[in-house]
Formats: sequence, structure tokens, C-alpha cells
Amino acid sequence: MKFKYLLIIVFFIGVKSFSQENKNILFTINNEPYYSEEFLTIYKKNLQINTTTKTNFDGYLKLFINYKLKVKEARFLRIDTLPKFKKELKQYKENLIKPYLKDNVVTENLVKEAYERLKKEVNVSHILVFLEPNASPKDTLKAYNKLIKARNLVIEGADFTTIAKKYSEDTTVDKDGGNVGYFTALQMVYPFEDVAYSTKIGEVSMPFKTKFGYHILKVNDIKETKGEVEVAHIMFKNDSLTNKKKIDSVYNLLIDKNVNFFDLATKVSEDKASASKGGRVRKFGTGQMLPEFSKNAFSINNENEISKPFITQFGWHIIKLIKKHPVESFEKLKAKLTNEINKDTRSNLIGESVINKLFKQYNVIVSKEALQQFNVENWKTNPENFNKKLLLINGKEIFQDKFINYLKSAKYKNIISALERFKEEEVITYFKEHIESTNSEFANMYNEFKEGLLLFDLLETQIWEKAKDSARLSNYFNTNKALKYNTKTFKNIKGSVISDYQNYLEEVFTSKLHEKYEVIINNSEKKSLKKIKL
Repeated sequence: MKFKYLLIIVFFIGVKSFSQENKNILFTINNEPYYSEEFLTIYKKNLQINTTTKTNFDGYLKLFINYKLKVKEARFLRIDTLPKFKKELKQYKENLIKPYLKDNVVTENLVKEAYERLKKEVNVSHILVFLEPNASPKDTLKAYNKLIKARNLVIEGADFTTIAKKYSEDTTVDKDGGNVGYFTALQMVYPFEDVAYSTKIGEVSMPFKTKFGYHILKVNDIKETKGEVEVAHIMFKNDSLTNKKKIDSVYNLLIDKNVNFFDLATKVSEDKASASKGGRVRKFGTGQMLPEFSKNAFSINNENEISKPFITQFGWHIIKLIKKHPVESFEKLKAKLTNEINKDTRSNLIGESVINKLFKQYNVIVSKEALQQFNVENWKTNPENFNKKLLLINGKEIFQDKFINYLKSAKYKNIISALERFKEEEVITYFKEHIESTNSEFANMYNEFKEGLLLFDLLETQIWEKAKDSARLSNYFNTNKALKYNTKTFKNIKGSVISDYQNYLEEVFTSKLHEKYEVIINNSEKKSLKKIKL
């Protein structure tokens, strides 16, 4: 598909749709007007790409007219009504709309926030009470009160680890006492990260919710980040005495005999994933490796320095420092952070901002009578009774049956909460349906693609498919052999013949379009355009 779209827009990248009001007509095709402003816009753009365009104004105008003739023919042949075309155009529209459903200001603020947090590492302990996303108000209050009780005990002087082991439902609490170690931005779910970075050292947060349930956390420490580190390691699995002797022997070989670390790792390391790469592991930062492994890796000061043997839950290790990577500048990380934030749960904040703006922009009305019917009558057993208008968005009517279909496919706590989500989805749908008439930038890009796709599908059926006809292709070669191809065989230059034949077919096809449609150029307007200094 990429090749297809590149082919479409070779000459006409930047084609735009323009209002017909107060525009100068450059030419007409069967009395349909085409305007100077559209032509001039793409002509200027192509000047930036190819300066020779300026010296060939007439030739470029001819290309533009031919382009519009082909688009007109494609519409005449009703290519835009074909299922394949409509499916492709719909998919493109969905992709093109996505950036318009994001709040750039909110995104920019979240990117800056993430970058500032990347400069710090925070160490926290937490207490978790599990709670289903659609838990009842009763269960939610129970979880909240349990954490308030635990929090009060800590504030009154109780040891956090002791309280965590008593109250927390985290499966690892008996082992770690609720301590999650050091982490930095984009390593935890956003609500957890946000509270951690907003709480001072030694303080305990109020209960807050994540997708896992309700938490409270205590911040144990905040320090400057160490960035990322690149290392290689040699590992022997498990902590047996035999493996302790093996790792000591390897260490002595590296230190006393100056054996190549990477070669030795390939031969003896029992971490098969890294051994094949000379022991090299991916670059990592705080919170991305086992605490003991990370601690030893970051404690090495000089490149090529080797650690003493140490143990983790997986076995014995020796680490060689390859390189340390400090946090890069905001400019270098901005694109990466933006991409990660768009995939992260904090992207919900961006979507919520857009939805809130749309609710302020649109006139959204809920029929109280139609909504009340859901509380007094069972929609599951008597759906035929639900035929009233439930929702109006700028006058667009949405009936109860659509909401019923939504209720069947979605999990919801109650009718009111389901309606709120339903309203949001319908407001977004309304926005998508009307974006062409409300956003000229979108309309221009969408029209550009639509015309390009029409052109491609037209050329595919009228030119490229016909050029594959072996009999016609061979006949074309024989007819032009003496003039174009000398004594070369058809087999040896088939690719060139196909290309020439396609160009020939397109020239013939274009000539027929000029015969079919009446093109009238406004010569006075053309002269005026040629006088413009570009």
C-alpha cells in the first residue's frame, strides 16, 4: 500500500479542496470549474521540490488538467461506489482522524512531566487492596476504609512493613514488606507513578485507585536518576557450592589471565539468551532488572571494568560494564516519550480532554422520559417497547434501541454510568461524521487522498492491467523494435518494454479523455498566474 500511495501523489502531493466562493476560475471541464488557488498552491509546493517546475508552467498546468480529467472519469465510472474503494477510504479516514482526537496541549504537558520525572528515581512501599473495576459502591467503600485504617496506624507510628504484611493483599508482601524498590517515569501505571512523585519523602498518601484496586503508598527515598547502563554478564544457574566455585574460577581467569570476557561468556554462561551475544544484555535503567543485578551494574564506575561475583535469585553472576548512558536531552527524547505516552494509560487524560471540549462545543440533550423507562421496565425482556428518542447531539436523533445494543455489548455498573460512556462514544461518532465540514485542514487532506485513490484505481483497471496482456505487449515490442529497442531481445528488456507500453497506453487514454470532455482554459487568468513572482 505504501508504494501505491507514493505512486498516486507523485505530482499532486498537497492537492486541496477549496471553497468556490470568491475564487478565480482557471479552467472548466464540461462546465465544472477548477480554481487558480488550488493549482497555485500545489504549483508553489512543487517549486520547493523541483525548481525546474517554474520554467515549465504550461507543462505543469497540462499535468494538472490531465490529473483532474482522470479523477472526473473515475467518478463517471463510479469507482468511488465500489466496496473495495469505500473500505480503503474508510480505513484511511479512521487513521487520519486519530490526531484530531488528541489534545496537543495536554500531550505536551504530559511529555514534559514524564521527562522531568525521568531525572528522578523514587523508592516506595505500598499496601494494596484488590478491587474489581466494576465493583459496587459498597465494596469500594470497604476497600477505602480498610486503607484509611492502615494509613492511620502508620501515621500514629506503626512500622509500615508490619502494617503492610497485615493489611496488604499484594501476593509478594510477605517477601518484600510492600517495598517495590526504585522506579522512574513510565515504569508503573500512571496513577501509581503520579501519587509516588507527588508525595514527599516519609509521607503516606491517601487511598488512590489503579486498575489493580486501591493503594496507599509511602515514599522512602527520591534521588537523581542514574540513566541507563549497558552490560554483559556471565551466569551459572542456582546458588550451589559447585556453581560458586565455577564463578570464582571464571573471575580469576578474567582478572589474572586477562581472558576475553565476551568469548568466555559465549562458551560458559548458562544464560543462553545472552551467551550467544557474548553475554550482552539489553540496555536498562532503574527498576527494569532484578535489584541485585541493577545495583551491581550501576556500581561499576569505569567502562570494561568487571564486578566481583554476586548472587541473585537466578544464580551467580559476573558483570562487565560496556557503557553508561545518562538521560538524554528533552529534544532527543521528545518523540520517544510522546509515542510511549500515547500507548500508556495517561493517554486517557488526552482523550478525556478532547471529549470534555466536544461536550462544551455540542448541544447534547438526554430525554429524561426515555431514560426513566430503563428504570421502570426491563429492556431485556421487552425491547420492542423501547423506541423513543434518547439522545440529541446538535439535533442528531439517537434512539433507545441503539443504547440497548450498547448495553448488550458493554460491561456497566448501572444505567446511568452506561449512559455516560454511551454519550461519549456518540459524541466522538458525531465529531467523526462532521469533521469534513468543520475542519478545513482535515477536509483538504482527506480530499487529497480520495482523489489519489480514485486515480490509482482508474489507472490500475484502464492501464496497468491491460499492460500485462502478453500478446498486446509482444505486438507493441515488434512494432517499435527498430525504433526503440534495436536488436535486443524482448526477453532481455521486458521490464523496459512494459514501462514504455504503460506510458503509451496512458497517453492514448488521456487523449480519449480530452475527446470525451470539453476543457476550456481561462487564458486571461492563466496569463495573470504566470506574472506572479514565486
